[in-house]
Amino acid sequence: MNLTSVLLIIILITIAWSYYNLANKYNRSRIGYMLLGLGIYIVVVFLNALTYTFLGVISNNIGRSTHRLLSFLIGVLVVILVHFWLEKKWLKKVNVDANKAIDEIGKE
Repeated sequence: MNLTSVLLIIILITIAWSYYNLANKYNRSRIGYMLLGLGIYIVVVFLNALTYTFLGVISNNIGRSTHRLLSFLIGVLVVILVHFWLEKKWLKKVNVDANKAIDEIGKE
């Protein structure tokens, strides 16, 4: 195994673990959101690889290994952004539910 394979395995395990914990925290489908996080990462890296391979936009400027590491980094950044967006969205829903509960208690 080379360094790229080890890096990919570590990234995939970390993404799966973070999305699993996020779904567990907000009582969502743990396996579904774990697969969502992994799917987002794989799609972003795949699209970045297609850009490198077929369009050749940056093929003259940087090497293959550098592009591979940049693809991993861009994929991780997109996954982190989606993770925080989901957490913010679910937290708003929890706060709205809490406010409704407080209003119902006040009516009694």
